[in-house]
Amino acid sequence: MKKGFSLLELTLVLGVGTMVAFMKFQDMKNEQESIMASTVGQQMKQIGEAVNGYINIRYDKLSTLSNAAGTGTDPGPRTCSGSVCEITYQTLINEGLLPSAYTGTNANKSSYKIILKRDGTTPNYVINGLITTSTAWIEGGKTRYDLLGNAMQIAGIDSGMTRTTSNAFGYGGQWSETSANFNNITSAGQLAFRVGFNSALYSIYLRRDGTLPMTGNLNMGGQSVYNAQNITANGTTTTGILKTNAAATVGTTLNVAGVTTLRSDLNVYGNGQIYGNLNSSNTVSGKTVISRGDTYTQNWFRILGDGGLYFEKYGGRLTMLDDNTISAGESNLKTNSVLYATEISSGNINSAGTVTAERVDVVDRVWASGNISSNYVYSTGNLDADGQINANTFVYINGKANVGWGCSPNGLQGRTSEGAILSCVNGLWQSSSARIERTQFLVYSGSNYGDICQSNIDSNGMAEQGWVASGSDACTEDGNDCSVDSVRCFAIRIVN
Repeated sequence: MKKGFSLLELTLVLGVGTMVAFMKFQDMKNEQESIMASTVGQQMKQIGEAVNGYINIRYDKLSTLSNAAGTGTDPGPRTCSGSVCEITYQTLINEGLLPSAYTGTNANKSSYKIILKRDGTTPNYVINGLITTSTAWIEGGKTRYDLLGNAMQIAGIDSGMTRTTSNAFGYGGQWSETSANFNNITSAGQLAFRVGFNSALYSIYLRRDGTLPMTGNLNMGGQSVYNAQNITANGTTTTGILKTNAAATVGTTLNVAGVTTLRSDLNVYGNGQIYGNLNSSNTVSGKTVISRGDTYTQNWFRILGDGGLYFEKYGGRLTMLDDNTISAGESNLKTNSVLYATEISSGNINSAGTVTAERVDVVDRVWASGNISSNYVYSTGNLDADGQINANTFVYINGKANVGWGCSPNGLQGRTSEGAILSCVNGLWQSSSARIERTQFLVYSGSNYGDICQSNIDSNGMAEQGWVASGSDACTEDGNDCSVDSVRCFAIRIVN
């Protein structure tokens, strides 16, 4: 048997080795291309984020299509024409949105072209943009859509590629643009990236024109918000101190757990629920203010307009009818203690107990089912009593008349100027102060005394004065003989 390899065997061995080496080379090449595509995608996403940041901070310039000032406040470069502005990677470096070492060329040796376009109407313009690679990804005359797809997977939903010289299509068909809107679409095979208002990545920014809502929480990091016009919240607003320099309007319930100090007006069109204290050094105004507890004031409780105090449960009220009168309407005013007043007038005072006053002036009548006790009771009219009028001292009558004058009605009591009591009897004033008056006199002559006292009264005019004999000290007045030489006569009369 011969030793060694035949030519055929050697050829087979070399062929297999070559094939294995070629396959290994292809694997290495595919891996390198995958790494490059991933890097290109990451680089496109990086510059896309930077452009979105630029739109956010330079919206005022882009919305007015203003060229860059070329100064520290607006370094540029930025060139605007028509409704389009163009910036470069250097613009983003100057604004601090890309690192200073950024070269502006991706791993595939392609630069970028950045076009920003103003859309919409004033004052709410929106800025949309498209970033493309300057050159298509072509190797050996073949457009590498496979590598472009790999790069798009890394760059995200806002990435895309050009399929023709006039159209760009987004990741998964999410969006599309034409060269009529963006002139940086020039050939098939370009990597593209959508930026601005219509992009998904731009949603992280708070739109300065208010057209893009937040998709997450806004954390100010302990910083302040100044010069805000209106702040509207659908949920809860939590703050250490709530301060306003103008009117505060609350459309629904305002819940305050602590002390609220107001130095101006608080206008509430809904309800204010306050579980602590409401302190105001000025005015608290509302159409209706309801307190479920007690209401305290250190000063006056003032009622504006024609209102008053209304008691909802029973329908009673206290109100002022004029500058001098407080009215309880049709309701009663009751106290278990003392009711003090300088003057009570116009209406009835009904008391089951005692009414005590230094002075009571009544225009009409005073009705009392009990006693009226006073140091002085004065009436300009009549004083009527269904029972007796008792006086522990004297009763003074100031009505003056003379006996014989006419009077009405019968039963009236009056007096003369001297103070004698008069009564109205049958329409004439008559004296009701009659009294018995007594006198005595001596008779010296005669022996037959009999009725000598009355005879003497009749003869000397005393009878006309109303005198009648009432007796004498004689032994007898009906005998014919008596030893007494003189007689002491007694007489009486009734005088008014």
